[in-house]
This record gives sequence, structure tokens and C-alpha cells, in this order.
Amino acid sequence: MNLVSLTLTVAFLSGAYLAWLYVPLWLDNLDVRQALSAGVGQLTSELGADPARVSAEVVRSLATVGTHWEERDGRQVEVPGLGLDARDVQLERDPETKVVRITVDYTRTVKLVPLERYWSIPFHATREGVAR
Repeated sequence: MNLVSLTLTVAFLSGAYLAWLYVPLWLDNLDVRQALSAGVGQLTSELGADPARVSAEVVRSLATVGTHWEERDGRQVEVPGLGLDARDVQLERDPETKVVRITVDYTRTVKLVPLERYWSIPFHATREGVAR
């Protein structure tokens, strides 16, 4: 085996490992964007929709998406959900242009299996629409 083959093999295996870590997070981010789109749909279609109710609905729909890590009894435990609450969902309304925007910023933490270390990846999801 020559040096070029070894380098290409290591690069391929590293890329496959990173894809194995990142693709599930990316798919969960698609679910987050879908929940935000549903929230924008509620705010733009219903006259006088309560923003607090829409935030709670977005958080409720994201309760089963993905996992996050919490410290319990001095050790890290993986628990379901993204660990979001209603304060993490930002709603903005522009009365002049009638644009409604919902934004969620969250961080996903991945456990690097052979190293027993954790890697945090920030995500930003936003959706906007025009109220009728």
C-alpha cells in the first residue's frame, strides 16, 4: 500500500464518520424547519393568532425530535427532544410589511464514540411568511 492510497482511505473513512455523525442532526433540523413552517402558517392564516400559543405549539411539536445531553448524578445522559422551551422560539411581526418570522437557535451535542468526547454544533432555523 502506498502513501496516496493510505491518505485517500483515511480521508474517505473520516468523511464517512463525519457524515454518520452529522446527517441525523441535519435531518432533525429539517423537522425543526417543518415545525417552524407550521407555526408561520398559523400566524399568517389565523387572524389574531396568539403568539404564545404558537410558540407553545412549536415547542410541543419539537418535543420528540432528536436528543440532547443532560448531566444527571455527575454523568452525561442522552434524553429525547432538543431541550427547547417557549423562550427559545422568537416570533417577530412587522406591522408595516406584515411579515411574520419565527426563529429557533439551538445547539446539538454529539458524542464522539471512540474518544468519549463531546462536540457541540450550533443550528439556526428560521421561517417567515406574509400575513394576509
